[in-house]
Amino acid sequence: MEIVALSCLLILSGFFSGTETAFTSLSLTSIHTLIKRNKKRGHKIEKLINKPQILLTTILIGNNIVNIGATTLTTTLVIKYFGNVYLGISSGILILFILIFGEVTPKQIAMGKNESICYHSVNFIIFFSILFKPLIFIISLISNLITKIFVKNSPMELTEESLLNLVEAGSKMGVVEHYESQMVKDVFRINDTPIHGIMTHRKDVFRLDASLTVKEALPSILLEGFSRIPVYENSDENITGILLFKDIVKLEEDEICKPLKDFSYKPIFVPGSNKVNELFIRFKVEKLNIAIVLDEYGGLDGIVTREDILEEIFGEMYDENETFEEASIVKLNNKTWKVAGDTSFYDIEDIIGLDIPHDLGTQTINGYLTEKMGNFPKSGTTIETEEGHWSIEKVDNNCISSLIFVKK
Repeated sequence: MEIVALSCLLILSGFFSGTETAFTSLSLTSIHTLIKRNKKRGHKIEKLINKPQILLTTILIGNNIVNIGATTLTTTLVIKYFGNVYLGISSGILILFILIFGEVTPKQIAMGKNESICYHSVNFIIFFSILFKPLIFIISLISNLITKIFVKNSPMELTEESLLNLVEAGSKMGVVEHYESQMVKDVFRINDTPIHGIMTHRKDVFRLDASLTVKEALPSILLEGFSRIPVYENSDENITGILLFKDIVKLEEDEICKPLKDFSYKPIFVPGSNKVNELFIRFKVEKLNIAIVLDEYGGLDGIVTREDILEEIFGEMYDENETFEEASIVKLNNKTWKVAGDTSFYDIEDIIGLDIPHDLGTQTINGYLTEKMGNFPKSGTTIETEEGHWSIEKVDNNCISSLIFVKK
């Protein structure tokens, strides 16, 4: 009878140990799965998970009671049948049995079967939590008083960094695809990226004089193939309207002799220092697709479109009229890359693995290296930095078009 009782105590020890591991290793996904499986029982599990102090205290009290009971019973049996001489040996054997059958094995099983164990044990744990309620209250009270002395009360928060770390870990484990992981990173990045970091610079903006007639401007419009075109008056930096190609193609023959300004819409102006996510929300609310970016002096800095923002998340997108461009970073060997001058620091960090310290006003490697040199770049110039060796391959209009980077 005593052996049966001892075996039961060892089984209970394994039950409490395994249950502890099962509940603490349960993920949010697993909880939702259990709720779908059985709504009532699933919510019980969720409630216990959200009260870790009650859950863990209940399990630990139960585990300690059965372990102490097993030790007491073993001691009694050994003294009764073999005398005090074998107490040391029996204690060693009992510890071994508790470790194997009451701790290690149940915990290993629980890690692989945590959902099933939680599902079948939740009612037992709730029963024990009610049974041990007075004891749990006293222990929790004393524990909280001691904890407050040594630990400041700081609630657990899911930060942006911890979420990104989870996504990266999921990518390495194969749970999340690489492109999905990159998209999540880019979604968070647009909260910190200024508009001038993704805009089309004014030197590359196709714009038309508002005084031109539609007939005069049509050949250029068809050649460039843009659906939205800024128009200016007096100076090519004084943007006064946005011309929509869809409106032009609907004009009657007698209307094509009218100036472009008659068919243009009032543009919206945004500071280049504003964040990309703010502009995206404005585009969405006001149903807009293009904005004129102004510099700190109120002059034309460039233009930004809804497509520019989407490309920051999904990567480059091309329509039928666009020519496919080479990737901004091309790996040549383990230590060498060909890098486009307008490559952002985010791309360099993601692809090459370089975290380059830079001024917030500098968004591309062209700006960074030009600042380092202190003058306009020239083809063939080499620059040594802490990150490695930069060799300027091509320069267009005093801007670095492409370069070769050799990592240290």
